[in-house]
Amino acid sequence: MNIITIKVRALREDETPEHSEKQTGSAPGYAEAVRDMMRKADGRWGWCIVEVTVKSGGKIGKAYLGNCSYLSAQDFVETSMYFSDLVAEAMDDMA
Repeated sequence: MNIITIKVRALREDETPEHSEKQTGSAPGYAEAVRDMMRKADGRWGWCIVEVTVKSGGKIGKAYLGNCSYLSAQDFVETSMYFSDLVAEAMDDMA
């Protein structure tokens, strides 16, 4: 039986919240809300690229999602609609 390890971490996002707001057509005030979250968040989680790494049986798979704003890794795992999709994508990357 292989043990599966899942790691979630925040990487530095190069795009600014303001640029993302313009590029994605987000509602006015999106960048301001992100900046507020950045002040409250744990480390980089306020504005980041999320990296999910899955390890099993000597294989490693990774998946990424940019332009993310969460309070912490726990907040991302518990409230994000994307966590399970990123785990599945990382598992597919192992194959």
